[in-house]
Amino acid sequence: MEKNAFYKEVFSTVLGYSLDLFAYIDINYRYQYVSNSYAHFYGFSSDELIGRTPDQVFDSTTYQAVINPYLNKCVKEKKPVNFETWITATKLQEPHFLYMSYLPHISRETGEVVGVIVIAKDVTEFKRAEGILSTSANTDPLTDIPNRLFLERKLDSLTKGTGRSTDKFALLFCDLDGFKQVNDSHGHAVGDKVLYQVAKRLRKHIRSEDIIARYGGDEFIILVSPLVDISVVSIIKEKIDRSISQPFDVSGIKINIGVSIGTSIYPDEATDVLELINQADRRMYQNKNNKSVG
Repeated sequence: MEKNAFYKEVFSTVLGYSLDLFAYIDINYRYQYVSNSYAHFYGFSSDELIGRTPDQVFDSTTYQAVINPYLNKCVKEKKPVNFETWITATKLQEPHFLYMSYLPHISRETGEVVGVIVIAKDVTEFKRAEGILSTSANTDPLTDIPNRLFLERKLDSLTKGTGRSTDKFALLFCDLDGFKQVNDSHGHAVGDKVLYQVAKRLRKHIRSEDIIARYGGDEFIILVSPLVDISVVSIIKEKIDRSISQPFDVSGIKINIGVSIGTSIYPDEATDVLELINQADRRMYQNKNNKSVG
């Protein structure tokens, strides 16, 4: 078998059976070739797409914001363009996430681009799974708020990474008063529902830019960032104290608990993440002990 015939047979097999999407668009942006996978993915037959233009396949927003600019870049710069993006198309029921490559077909005679080879891979399910895994890894499943891991990474970025040392923030370490008695008297199922309701109440009293995380057990930490006015800390503490002191209703059972709060300020009082947390923790226990003495 001649080499050219061999290559033709190989490429024909790849284009015919690969799950990846292949197309060839001429310099006037008209389809001159589409693989069966490409046509099927976008809801057409191969014959239907020949002679059509991408703006008849993709919705107007995707075409104008993504497809057309990258095609123009490939042709103008005479270089491959690789990108990943969410796309919507006229016959697709929902958006899809694609890895895409535009390869310029350059004429050996003129040195000019005469067409663009399109290669794409649909990785929507992988992208969604990635998002789910990322969310689950950073979210406390019981309370549906960020977990300890997420908080510690955020604090690390503020103190060592992208954060600037001049950006002041506050930590509020919150520990529930009387929660052990709830578990002892009513069981952990009721206690878990109380924790969920506590998280909901806490979220109501922080700013949109602040973060609340379940640190462990019945402990919550609130990150107030950026902290422009330190009086905001006292305001949030008072709101939380009033809110948590209100009875909780769990399947008709009235639950009364309280909350003890300790604070620390970065960078005024500490610059190390662990020391910031420990300082807020110590002050929280001081407040808790003062209540028991009183």
